[in-house]
Amino acid sequence: MSAFTRTATLIKAAMVIAMCGVLLIAFADLRREQAHALDDFLAHQSAQARGCAEAMRGRLDAARRDLETAADALDRAGDVASVHRRLLDGEGAYRELEVVDAAGKVVSSTMADDHDPDASSPALTSARAALLTDEGQPLAISPPVSREDGISRQRLRFFRLRAAQRHILLLVDLDRMFAGISATIESQESARWILVDDERRWLEVSSASDPGRGSWRAGADPMPDDLRALLAAMADGRSGAMVLWRDAAESLGLGHRVAVAGYAAVPTRLGRPWSLALVTSARRMRDRGRFATWRLVVSMGLAGLLVALFGVITLGQQRRAQQLAQALHLVEATSALRERSEKMIESIPMGILALDEQLRVKSVNPYLAERGVSAAPTLRAAFPHASMDELAVIEALVHEASVRKTPAERLGLGMHLDARALRDLDVYAIPLARPLAGVDCFVALHDRTEVRALERTLVRAEKLATIGTLAAGVAHEVGTPLGIISGRTEQLLERAPAGEDGDAARKNLSSIMAQVEKVSKTIRQLLDFARLRPIEAATVTPAQALQNAAALLDHRFRHARVTLHVDAPPHVPAISADPGQLEQVLVNLLINACDACAAGGNVWVCAGVAGSLVSLEVRDDGVGIPPENLALVLDPFFTTKKRGEGTGLGLSVAADIVKNHGGTLEVESVAGEGTTMRVFLPRLPETDVRTS
Repeated sequence: MSAFTRTATLIKAAMVIAMCGVLLIAFADLRREQAHALDDFLAHQSAQARGCAEAMRGRLDAARRDLETAADALDRAGDVASVHRRLLDGEGAYRELEVVDAAGKVVSSTMADDHDPDASSPALTSARAALLTDEGQPLAISPPVSREDGISRQRLRFFRLRAAQRHILLLVDLDRMFAGISATIESQESARWILVDDERRWLEVSSASDPGRGSWRAGADPMPDDLRALLAAMADGRSGAMVLWRDAAESLGLGHRVAVAGYAAVPTRLGRPWSLALVTSARRMRDRGRFATWRLVVSMGLAGLLVALFGVITLGQQRRAQQLAQALHLVEATSALRERSEKMIESIPMGILALDEQLRVKSVNPYLAERGVSAAPTLRAAFPHASMDELAVIEALVHEASVRKTPAERLGLGMHLDARALRDLDVYAIPLARPLAGVDCFVALHDRTEVRALERTLVRAEKLATIGTLAAGVAHEVGTPLGIISGRTEQLLERAPAGEDGDAARKNLSSIMAQVEKVSKTIRQLLDFARLRPIEAATVTPAQALQNAAALLDHRFRHARVTLHVDAPPHVPAISADPGQLEQVLVNLLINACDACAAGGNVWVCAGVAGSLVSLEVRDDGVGIPPENLALVLDPFFTTKKRGEGTGLGLSVAADIVKNHGGTLEVESVAGEGTTMRVFLPRLPETDVRTS
């Protein structure tokens, strides 16, 4: 079977599956639409019933207020007749107003102009007597008043208000009172509304145009279960909506097999609450279902057409598959090449940024992003810590590369990439022959700060090695003549005659010996600098080392009138060091601190613990070191003392001794405030201290 045949078979199967899926989806949509239609219809009917119930409540409350108005007028003994006349004038719902005393005798009675009392006087008398014997609510309503035996078709009611020793009765025609309420369903086809009164009797009304069709019925009459459930819910004073099926709908004269009833309570102060229901045929819901069915048919047709078109398009696309496969292979190769390039740019230890024609920074690699550089509309915004002059150099370099269409470079550019110190950068601008994704030029920033610092360190080390070699040679060549001079001078001192001439000779020879000793000391320092003595390590207590160094220089500090403060706690851990070389370091630091102080100055020397290290600190309040000389104080032969007062080797030798012991020497100074020298050496473990 060819690939094309297999594809055609698969397309047919897919079409069948798709049609079945569309059918299932459409059927589910139909059912969902029917459910939504029913829910909407129920909610609409419930809302309409609540609106009618609220209007009916207003009518009943108005009758109660009119009764209270008549009672107030009677209590004031005013013009009662005019009040009664205002209630009964016109074509309103009130037919008669009576005042009855406690014995049941009618004190006064006022009738409407169109009311005929003789036609219904037995019924009126019976209803009045039943209402007057009721000792329940002060406000009450009578059963229907009938013109004939049997079921009333006029729906007359007495409303009673018991006030003091009198009863006020108002005869009301409910047809007129509620005529406007039924108008809400007059425009609807096949609609009914049902009224349940305070005695659980119910009345069905077809429309406002035929208010007399219904009649009051007792709850025990044979009726469908759905209608009985509706009347029970209404009698209980509940509100809501429900569906009435065929039997209930036909009993109410609605031709359709389904009806929807919305019902709501009508709370009054005239005894038990009333209830109102609005029943409407579900024909509108049926029409909505028909519409959903037609939509199902149309959607299935469209789905079939779309599936067919999909099959045709799929067959056409198959012929392009091979071409697309080749193109995809090329895209994958290009993507892999781009991915490798991006990974190379991301991992390269130098900064790369992409610029467009307006020098907007489009992107930066992680090396620059870690240093606070980001994509921005301008170079200034991308490099917040760089100066305008530094950025001007980059702009000029990019412009030069763009004009010449060849890469341009600038070596040794000092620039601030971040908030740290100035960095030594090599900058390269690489223009693109064809702009790529809005990028016209790449700028590479190669940070050579550490490399060049290492180069300077190597050059300095070579210079120091050369100086050391020369110093050793000079010391050797000068040492022999000095030894001869020293020996001859000692012989001359021994042979000096007594007397005044001999004293003068001895004084001159002693001066020669002092100068020879000074030169010998310098030579020894040169030899110490040129080749350090090997370390003969021993366990040294920092407190004892500080005390020994302070004792050696006690005379010097007293002579200079500088106070030496020693803080050497005995609990500071021991260190492993050459005692003689450590003493040489402390003596050099103390001599420099003493020389930096004027008379009355102070020098503090102390020991402490800094993590796994022991710190030895020498601090003075002398003249301090200028900032420009702070980086040079440990260089050999550098000194700020006057000629003949120092060789510039003391601190250099001390730094080398500390370095050979695995420690560090740090210098802090503020000009005019003093200098602090800190020596950090590894502490010995407690086991080593106990062993030693």
